[in-house]
This record gives sequence, C-alpha cells and structure tokens, in this order.
Amino acid sequence: MTASRPDGDPQEPYFFLSYAHVPPYDVTDGSDSNRWVEKLFRELCQHIMHLTEVPSGAAGYMDRELRTGDNWKEKISERLSTCRVFVPLYSPRYFESDQCGREWAAFLERGRGRSDLGLPIPDAIVPAIWTPIRPTRMPAAAQTIQFNHADLGARYVEEGFYGIMKLNRYRTHYQAATMELAKRIVEVARNSPMPRGHIRDYTTVPSAFEDNTAERPITVTVLAPDEDHLPPGRRAYHYGRKPQEWDPFRTSNGARPLADHAMELARARGYLPEVGALDQHAEALSADEPRSPAVMLVDPWATTMDDCRASLRGIDRPGRRWITVMVPWNREDAQTMANEARLKVCLREALGNKLTEPDAVPDVPTLDSFRNTLPEVLNRASQHYLKRAPAYPPAGPSTDRPRLIGPEE
Repeated sequence: MTASRPDGDPQEPYFFLSYAHVPPYDVTDGSDSNRWVEKLFRELCQHIMHLTEVPSGAAGYMDRELRTGDNWKEKISERLSTCRVFVPLYSPRYFESDQCGREWAAFLERGRGRSDLGLPIPDAIVPAIWTPIRPTRMPAAAQTIQFNHADLGARYVEEGFYGIMKLNRYRTHYQAATMELAKRIVEVARNSPMPRGHIRDYTTVPSAFEDNTAERPITVTVLAPDEDHLPPGRRAYHYGRKPQEWDPFRTSNGARPLADHAMELARARGYLPEVGALDQHAEALSADEPRSPAVMLVDPWATTMDDCRASLRGIDRPGRRWITVMVPWNREDAQTMANEARLKVCLREALGNKLTEPDAVPDVPTLDSFRNTLPEVLNRASQHYLKRAPAYPPAGPSTDRPRLIGPEE
C-alpha cells in the first residue's frame, strides 16, 4: 500500500486542498461562489513556489483543475495518492460533505501500512479555517488534529480566511495568515509527509465524518438499472455497476453519478441523505406514513421494465407529496430522444400520480438545471413531510397544562 518517501517526487503536489463546494445564492446571476477558495489556493501556491524549488503547476491541487471529460474519480484519487500534505478547509459545510469526508479518509489510508508495522502515521494534515465552526460541531477525526491556529493570527481565528480576505481592512491579516499557512505546509511536506500510496478509487472509502450527523434526514432514491440489467437495446454508456452510478448527463460532467451531486447538495444544506436504489427503499417509500422526506431520481428507461413498474405501484398513490419525483432528460442522449414518445408513455403508466403533483419535476434537461432545482425540491419535500410526520410526546408521566390565575384565586 505505501512506500518510503525520503525526498519526494518534485512533480507530486505539496498539498491537496479539500473544501466544501458552496452553491450559488442566485442561480441566475452566473456568479461563482467558490472563486474565493480558488483565490486562496492560488496565493498559497505562489508562496510555496517562492519557498521551494517545486516546478510550475506542482505546488498544490484542488478540484477546480478538472475539465469537462476528465474522469474525476480517477484524477482525485491520483492526487490523493501522491500529495504530501492534506489541507482541509474547515467550515460548517465541510463536515456535512460526504465527498470531503472520503477525501480525508482516503488520504489517511496511505498511512495504514505504517500503522500495521507499529510505526506512527505522519501528522500530514494541516487544517485551515474557512469560516469559524465550534469545536463541538466537528467530528472526532477533526478533533484529534493538533494544530495551533493562533500561529496564523488572532483575526484569522475569529473570522477565518473568508472573513479576512473579503474586507480591505484585514488585508495585512490575510497576507500574514496565508504566508504562515504556506510555511507550515512546506515544513510538514519536508519533515513528515504522508508516505506514497495507491488509492484506486477514493469514493469507495467510508467517510471520516460518519459520526457527524445532520439534523434533517432525507431519502434519495435512484430509480435506474445497472449495467448488467439494462432494458433490451439500451446502451450501457450512462450506467455503472449499481443503480446509484447512473450518470444521465455523462457527456457534460466528466462521468460523475447524479446521486453524488444530489448527496453533495443535500449535505451542503444540512440534510443527512440516505442514497440507495429502489429495491432498498421501496418498502419505506410505500409505507402509509412517511419515515423521511424523499426525492426519487427516475431514469425513464427503468419504467419500461416490468419488475420496476411492479415496485412502483405502492409508491404511485395520491396524497404522498413528501416524495418528489425528478426525471432527467438529456437532450444530448440520442438514444433517449429517439425513444422519447415511448418512454413518456411508460413513465405515465408507472408514475402517473406522482408526475402530476405540483412539486414534481418531470423534465430536467441539464446537469446545471438539476443542481439549481434540487435545493428547492428538497425543501418542499421536507415541508410536506413535516405536515404528515407523527409527533411523539416526551417520555415520562404527563402533566397538566399550566394556567394563569388571578390575584384572588
């Protein structure tokens, strides 16, 4: 799994910046909510270029470098396999992100060989504060990290990088904090880097934040076949080993499953998503009383299959608005568009009631449309759930209601 690392390959990144993606507040203005993280990343890289002899482009890595068509799982796994230092950017959203938790856990996996030999795992995690978060809100993995943030400045500790980089009066504080963080990254990279290791697919590693629970559960059900159980004639291009790997917009997003986008967006809004296939969730979705709000991501091709339609009978009943249906229609998928009329007939036969509900989204044309629409879908499903969810009184004996009494009573 791991190998010694006496000098390090100069082409390997000094650090991997792990951060939680922030969705745009207004999807119509075209602004980029994560440009401030990229600004911090570039300034850290510039400092490291001056402090070391690292070649151009090898100072650090963040996933903004991914381009359309890249295999994002392979690229991130490769960088997690070779980076010397892991820099998590702490924020409330960070510890709700399943992807960030997997990046953290995959990086630590590289030290498992040393642990098996009774050797200590290097302290190669250098955290940074993006926005302040109470230590009690952090998962155990973060609470065990020994790092004195005060070395980067008192104002940085109070405001985080986002706070001090946005206001001109804190410019000197920001400059000092970025320089100190860059020096710390270089020091750890030279003195105690993580040993080399091969991470085949970081998405298969359990998140390091599994003990960090959000307050609002939500069910995300992927209604799609896997590549071994496709409808007759359907190409396997958009499918994977399990339904959750279905990627209807593969031509435009670098082969990232739609369920991963849904999980990321749900966690960023404080939900605890449970993602699974229809056969895993059918019983709960068919129950008369809701167990959680739910969103179903429906591949039209799945509704052409008899076993799928049979599973949907208990779900497609009126008055169950805590379950919301979203149907992607990729206009660039020639096979789907050629069969559009037939697929829509199958959809209506299988989910006629759900598709006519006001909250249903029966036509999601692009990945951007999905990412922009899903947050509101999650909110509406949660509102309907709260209207129907059973309320339980607290344990213990009941008490009479208090009442006001007059002065003469």
